[in-house]
Amino acid sequence: FSLPTAIVGPPKLSWLLQGHILSINIIMPLTPYRSKTGSYKPVDQVLLKLWYWLSLYEGDMLVQQVPCKRSGEEAPCTFWYLKPSTQYCIRTAAVGMA
Repeated sequence: FSLPTAIVGPPKLSWLLQGHILSINIIMPLTPYRSKTGSYKPVDQVLLKLWYWLSLYEGDMLVQQVPCKRSGEEAPCTFWYLKPSTQYCIRTAAVGMA
């Protein structure tokens, strides 16, 4: 069994909007690997260099990109200067999986 060929689900995002600032926390997907306590390990505990690019889109236009690591270890990932009454889409891309 090799993790790079295993299918691991996408991360879950939690967010907090305060005025024109959006703070995002990433909850890492679990792997088939177990810790010493028997619980499944999050993917970033197996792939130690893993992190995510978060991309904020307004329609098809890329507005901002921020690097994001596991929540709890780093400050939340933050998008600044959001416009009121605007629909945005956030896309995640995994980086550092090798």
